Amino acid sequence: MIGVARGPHRSAHLGDAVQVVDAAITDGALVAHVDDLRLHATGGWNDDRASNILDGGLPWYDVYETSDCKHVAVGALEPQFYQALLDGLGMTSEEGERGPERIPELRKRFTEIFLTRTREEWSAIFDGTDACVAPVLSMSEAPHHIATMSARQTFIEVDGVTQPAPAPRFSRHPEPGLEPAGSGGFTHPCGTGRLGGH
Repeated sequence: MIGVARGPHRSAHLGDAVQVVDAAITDGALVAHVDDLRLHATGGWNDDRASNILDGGLPWYDVYETSDCKHVAVGALEPQFYQALLDGLGMTSEEGERGPERIPELRKRFTEIFLTRTREEWSAIFDGTDACVAPVLSMSEAPHHIATMSARQTFIEVDGVTQPAPAPRFSRHPEPGLEPAGSGGFTHPCGTGRLGGH
């Protein structure tokens, strides 16, 4: 999107009559992972799954099952967020002291503790804290969750179909009549629904 907006500006600035914007989703995805790629290049990220800082390698940045077979996501990297996590779990700073040698023990302890309550109970405990704990929501639940149904109206309904609101949003020019999501697209090869849109 930035490239499309930048193309005419660059053409006008350089005096070119035509400017082709070459953009691909893979380019954008790689730019979004520039920090991971930098870590990998410097030996700070390895290829083994669940062995790095942001892929579940740390017990304080992972997903845990709750007593109702649902899940919560934990992302308490910074010390103050980690302390809020420990407080919510009822653990002392000493019990939760971090270190590479403690990773298996802490993962086991977090797993045991999170299994003692439902996802909603954990949500209530961590709501309003800086613990970086959030419920993992299904596609059906997400549009109705308070975080997405806030004043931002992250989800909207068009002709009875709930879908993400357009982004970015313009204050003076709201989107014209939108077409419902799923009103086009491809039939799933197994006949279990539809894929994509047009």
